[in-house]
Amino acid sequence: MIVTAEPQDATPLRRRARRASVERRWSPMSIAVAVVVMAGAGLIAYPSGATWISDLTHASTVSGYAQAVSDSTSSELGGMIDAARDYNEHLPDGPLRDPYTLNAAGGADDVDDGRADYLQQLSLAPGAPMARIRIPGIGVDLPIYHGTDEDTLARGIGHLYGSGLPVGGDGTHSVLTGHSGIPGASLFTRLDELDLGDEFAIDVAGETLVYRVDQIKTVLPDDGDLLRQSPGHDYVTLLTCTPTGVNTHRLLVRGERVDAHTAEADQISLPSAPGAPALPWGAFAVLIGGLAIAVVIARPRPAAR
Repeated sequence: MIVTAEPQDATPLRRRARRASVERRWSPMSIAVAVVVMAGAGLIAYPSGATWISDLTHASTVSGYAQAVSDSTSSELGGMIDAARDYNEHLPDGPLRDPYTLNAAGGADDVDDGRADYLQQLSLAPGAPMARIRIPGIGVDLPIYHGTDEDTLARGIGHLYGSGLPVGGDGTHSVLTGHSGIPGASLFTRLDELDLGDEFAIDVAGETLVYRVDQIKTVLPDDGDLLRQSPGHDYVTLLTCTPTGVNTHRLLVRGERVDAHTAEADQISLPSAPGAPALPWGAFAVLIGGLAIAVVIARPRPAAR
């Protein structure tokens, strides 16, 4: 008869394994520290991650606008441009309201009944952008919307109601406003990096208008003299708050229209599809590093004997 016996050391091995498993404990303090580490990593990564998502949304909106223009007929687009230029010819040459000044109730001042007509100008669809602005020197490619209320400025660049529509023409002056220095969106944050002679382009209803920066000024919010129309000139002024985070003044970067077919304007005269924003690898690295540290800190440790 053959007898098989269990190895002598099998039972002690199992006992030691159970004892090691039982004696390892989760430390509440380690878990708390790990949570704090992950929260800190999330806070560090949030600005660049949120900005990437915002840039991705803007790129998608601009692509949608370009497609809507492509799907429109030349007669439809030409009619939009003609109507917008007629609208500009009837604008009064008066002072403009600062887009960031709030009334006593904490909201933007109401505008007159002409807003309904204004919202119809350059409108491919309700709520759609009226145009697109590209500033290659600072990596801006953004949609332009009607108005400057907070919801609009959270989605892109706002056109200041009362200024000329951005379709060009003798004596027109269009004012485009955007936030700067806000978490989670770049918008006009780098506007202060532009220099005299830099160029930007407005793509509107199938046309591309190129402007060259000829004036950079910092003014108080109630100083609107530089935003008036000027006979014989075709201006677009880009406006944002300054200094960043303080917002006591307004940065005005004005461009005068130039021939879009000159050699200097060649690089931006033809609109292209917006590229996808670069992935925020730094944010990913912070999150992965924070997760790795949290795992090391929180893992169960042998209980003290």
